[in-house]
Amino acid sequence: MNTYNRILLVLLLLFPCLLLYSQTNKIAIDFISNGNKLNADLYKASGGDIYPTLIMLHGYPGGEGDPLGLGKSLSNLGINVLVFNYQGTWSSEGEFSFKASMNDVSNALRFLKENENIQRFNIDTSKIIVGGYSFGGAMALTEAIYNPEIKRIISVGGADESVFGNKMLSDARFRSMFEDMLKTTEYPEGPVKVDIDSHNQYWLSNLDKFDQVKHAKSLMNKDILFIFGWDDLDVIPEEHVLPLFRKLRSLNAENIRIESFMTDHSFRNIREEMTDIIFKWIIDEE
Repeated sequence: MNTYNRILLVLLLLFPCLLLYSQTNKIAIDFISNGNKLNADLYKASGGDIYPTLIMLHGYPGGEGDPLGLGKSLSNLGINVLVFNYQGTWSSEGEFSFKASMNDVSNALRFLKENENIQRFNIDTSKIIVGGYSFGGAMALTEAIYNPEIKRIISVGGADESVFGNKMLSDARFRSMFEDMLKTTEYPEGPVKVDIDSHNQYWLSNLDKFDQVKHAKSLMNKDILFIFGWDDLDVIPEEHVLPLFRKLRSLNAENIRIESFMTDHSFRNIREEMTDIIFKWIIDEE
């Protein structure tokens, strides 16, 4: 057998092992939030060191997968990524609400700080980050307002739920459109176990709680990375992202970074570049 054929044979024998290895960094975990078992996975960084860990929150209604592919891409770079479906969404138990989703974030932090999980997943508990996409960005920022344990936040196309709520109250046409969209997600036709009418009544009666600009002082000493797309017509940056960024700047917040791209709400055309920015920000590499 010549050298070329020997090399080819070795590669063919190794390929199934490499493929299996690449598929095993996603680990299904038992994550309980408020007594409800959530559909959850942890994308584990490879190696024997301790690693930063990102809680990456889905948009609404999310999906049973990896938000923006960040679990797979960041774990391959040496960052653990925890993803889950909120209470009452998809195959997670419970009933969906903003309050329950925020509780999921605090319970995820608690999960990552349990000794058993620290050892199992090589978690550096001094480097736990809460991030989210779209609705997930809203939940990350809003929970951070009320939870001093959250020190570092990533918001990718993140919303301010008070902005949507105030538009619903001031614009009947927008409200009708938005409520119709939400009702398409309602179980059993959709993946979200919720009474949309009751949910909206609570939401619209408590908009101050979700107003990120109003509560910006509670965020000013945290490290925040904002990522948005100028062509985003779902979470319009001039309405959702820039007001909070400018308010934090006016408060002389020192650890605020913003990255913008010519992309829409899917971020589909810039995901590799976005992953690189997130990775370097997490490990504090300029």
